[in-house]
Amino acid sequence: MEAIVEILEQELEEAVEVKNKKSLHRYIVLLTESIVRRESYEKEKREIKSDIKTLAEIAKQGFGRVGKRFEDMQKLMDKRFEYIYKRFEDIQKYMNKRFEDMDKRFSMMFKFISFGFIILAIIMVVFEFIA
Repeated sequence: MEAIVEILEQELEEAVEVKNKKSLHRYIVLLTESIVRRESYEKEKREIKSDIKTLAEIAKQGFGRVGKRFEDMQKLMDKRFEYIYKRFEDIQKYMNKRFEDMDKRFSMMFKFISFGFIILAIIMVVFEFIA
């Protein structure tokens, strides 16, 4: 860096009229300190790229874990819905069986009542003819 300072200082002294050499020297020092060396720029650029790649990989892994958790939750919900659906089917089969049993009972009761009325009608007809 010192070599650049000296070269710039000499070139400016030759190019323009210098009133204060100390001021010129301070100016050149400030100017060169603010100039970024190409090597340090490239190094920082590589470090930033490396950091970005690392962050991208971390984000990718995080999204992978979130995706896995979502799939696990989806499977769990599917199992719960299957269980509820099976339970609903069992309840529906049970209710159908109860309605079929009640229908059989009402059918038998209707047959017995009808049979009873027929017997009663026959007895009434027989008593009519006897009397």
